[in-house]
Amino acid sequence: MKKIMFLITATLITSLSIFAQGTTHIAETFQVLSKNLIMQAENKDEQALHSLISTLQTGWNNKSGAIFSSVFADVHDYIVVNGMYFSNFTKKGNEAAHQGLFDGVYKNYNIKLVVDKITFFRADLAQVIVIGAGYNKTDPIPENPNTIMTILAEKKNDTWKIISFHNHQLDDDIKQRSPMPINVMYASWYKK
Repeated sequence: MKKIMFLITATLITSLSIFAQGTTHIAETFQVLSKNLIMQAENKDEQALHSLISTLQTGWNNKSGAIFSSVFADVHDYIVVNGMYFSNFTKKGNEAAHQGLFDGVYKNYNIKLVVDKITFFRADLAQVIVIGAGYNKTDPIPENPNTIMTILAEKKNDTWKIISFHNHQLDDDIKQRSPMPINVMYASWYKK
């Protein structure tokens, strides 16, 4: 916020200086400075959304339902990789469900997540497409992704939280029927 206030003050000072020289460049100056402010805000929000996805991965790989669920809104929608749909799922319910999985069937199963695309619908609402892979932690990370996630995140009180999460398994049948090679369709997975 201090940075934005500084930029606004600098914009005003610059504008007054330009006004003293003539008014022909005021509109152009405001346009350039406004675009810069918007880009800085989006970059900050993109970083926050990348951090949110990193926290999901950390929570999963550390087998912590508390860390994993910390990035979700208090009430959210959740579609599990097998298609089960939990409408109005609570953060506490998410934490308990994932802790049960981490203590049970997924105790030796890690994930790698890569943000593919972020789309801002509004300044406080974004869709995040994530490509991922789950794997036995004694095995190397898979060469190809095996999961894709569509996440809807909302910003409240300057904090991003997941309000809708859809996890989809990429099975071999999808990979075989794909109209393009997997390394093209999921190109962000292969970037080093």
